[in-house]
Amino acid sequence: MKPAFYIVDDDSGVRRILANIIDEYRLGYVIGENSDGNTAINEIMELKPDIALVDLLLPSMDGIEIVKSLKESRCETQIIMISQVTSKEMIGEAYKNGIEYYINKPINVIEVVSIIKKATENLRLKQALSLISGTLKNNKYSMLLQGEEKKRDVDYVKEEILKIFSDLGILGEAGSNDLLHAIEMVIEERTKLGVKIHKYKVSEIYKKLNERYRKENKPTVSIKAIEQRIRRIIQSALQNLASVGIEDYGSIKFEKYSTSLFDFKEVKREMDYIRKKSKYRGKISVKKFIEGVITNLEI
Repeated sequence: MKPAFYIVDDDSGVRRILANIIDEYRLGYVIGENSDGNTAINEIMELKPDIALVDLLLPSMDGIEIVKSLKESRCETQIIMISQVTSKEMIGEAYKNGIEYYINKPINVIEVVSIIKKATENLRLKQALSLISGTLKNNKYSMLLQGEEKKRDVDYVKEEILKIFSDLGILGEAGSNDLLHAIEMVIEERTKLGVKIHKYKVSEIYKKLNERYRKENKPTVSIKAIEQRIRRIIQSALQNLASVGIEDYGSIKFEKYSTSLFDFKEVKREMDYIRKKSKYRGKISVKKFIEGVITNLEI
């Protein structure tokens, strides 16, 4: 499973560059960022990212103080320090207080990718050792291992779906959870059946989601409301993707998703609508979108 990242830097440009590198090289996914040290500490403790990229020099609180605070709270997040400071004393102090790696500013793509890959390998090694240590204490080794593998598979699939949502600019938007659950339902059904594809009606997915929410005692949501939310979020994804195509027709994201998640002629229609060349918007197909996401998953 790819790691989750949190970025702390008072320069929004640096945060954007780092997020783009993580995204473009598929190193993981960014679950949060902040320019304020105090706020960042609270969010890191809450979100529990695997790796945090922390600027050494911040206006309100320097990076070393952030590292100290997190380590004192027994936070297991790996810390990678980023700074243009060349002082061996300060860098040594950072390592002494618990950082794993150091990245120099100005940001160099090759260095960032290399360091993050090292941190990821280190993270996997720690997780593997932790798993071995835990299972050796229990005679039911095989049962635990199977359960852990199943959990990793589920987490990985969810992570990849959220990555696609992030690419499309709909992560965290209203309806994204409904869409996530709908896709997971299709995958779960295929896993049970032992097939890669099966017939189903999208209307049945809406009904199952409605039943699931009622069983989980969540606020009552009608089947129609679920359908509308899912259709709106996919329409929003189409609009965002069309905007990407207008700005950069050769974009990797545009090429990847414009045909796999949508009918390309509808993407072009949406682009014309945004550019005011047409009064008609592009149309979406919920089933094509769901199938397209599953096809794009690296499983």
